[in-house]
Amino acid sequence: MVTGDAQQKVVFLGPEDDPLTYERAELEGMDVEIIQINPDSEGEAIEAVKDADVVLARGYAMKDPVLREMEQGAGVIVYSHGFDHMDVDSATEHGIMVANGAGMCAEEVSDQACALILDVARQITFSDRYMTEGNWTDPAMLGRRTPIDEATLGIVGFGNIGRAVARKMSGWRMRTVVYDPWVAPWVAKEHNVEQAHDLHELLRQVDYVTVHVPHNKQTDKLFGEAEFKAMKNTAFFVNTCRGKVQDEAALINALKTGEIAGAGLDVFETEPTPAENPLRTMPNVVTTPHAAGGSTRSAVLSRIRAGQNAVSMLRGEWSMAGVNPGVRDIISPRKVAQFSGYNS
Repeated sequence: MVTGDAQQKVVFLGPEDDPLTYERAELEGMDVEIIQINPDSEGEAIEAVKDADVVLARGYAMKDPVLREMEQGAGVIVYSHGFDHMDVDSATEHGIMVANGAGMCAEEVSDQACALILDVARQITFSDRYMTEGNWTDPAMLGRRTPIDEATLGIVGFGNIGRAVARKMSGWRMRTVVYDPWVAPWVAKEHNVEQAHDLHELLRQVDYVTVHVPHNKQTDKLFGEAEFKAMKNTAFFVNTCRGKVQDEAALINALKTGEIAGAGLDVFETEPTPAENPLRTMPNVVTTPHAAGGSTRSAVLSRIRAGQNAVSMLRGEWSMAGVNPGVRDIISPRKVAQFSGYNS
């Protein structure tokens, strides 16, 4: 790597002793200077990134005061699939491209969603708890076990992860209905799923619903009182995307009153969720600590994806993992000319 007189600058916001092995491997051969800093203050972050061509934000939440100081056409890359810790609206307003780690954990998260569906269907965790307490067979629990085959699965959000869930659960001979207003009819047909054109239309039909949407203004508390009331009282709710997609108070009430049968949750409105959160101890809820995306593979792949995204942006290309395409209307003509592949 060239330092000092390098043509471009990459700033890594994270531990200063991180070797960045995979990121450096992707950037090998490019004339870039890599600066590593773990900011103690907003002011320190501003100084670090204001003249950066690309920022690798590993867990650092970049907000408006930092983003507005960056140059138009610069890029910010997050390592995770989710990007709700970034102020994407501010980035767009100030002409900053944002990319996420799309694809780095699609298999892992879909695995977790499928596992939670099977768990609540077969009452596995509930049975384990019962036996751990020194018991054997609970007739009531046996009566709550539901068949997977010929049941109806609802998938809300039919991107990479939602499609992976459909692929994996198809082997269980489930009828699958999806809701995603951004998905064209021929895509649903290609994946052999039915398409609902209204969320409540989907919820009224399903025995299990699994959610795979980003958290933003449109999806904040997407699942609230009205949505849980629309579901069958025998249906299960599974969420492995973001906790703020669910109205937790409404979910807790639906579980307590029997409006829905149970839930499998990897995410919560506040994380770590407080010990006193009823969802942690309810007998009809299976919980995991926002661990769906984790694996030995995804830990490496997130770094490789970050490096690949950085290379694309440094070359003037729009990353395939870009999350704010509207930024193309904000970047100045000078920068648009520089980023020749951006409008392609």
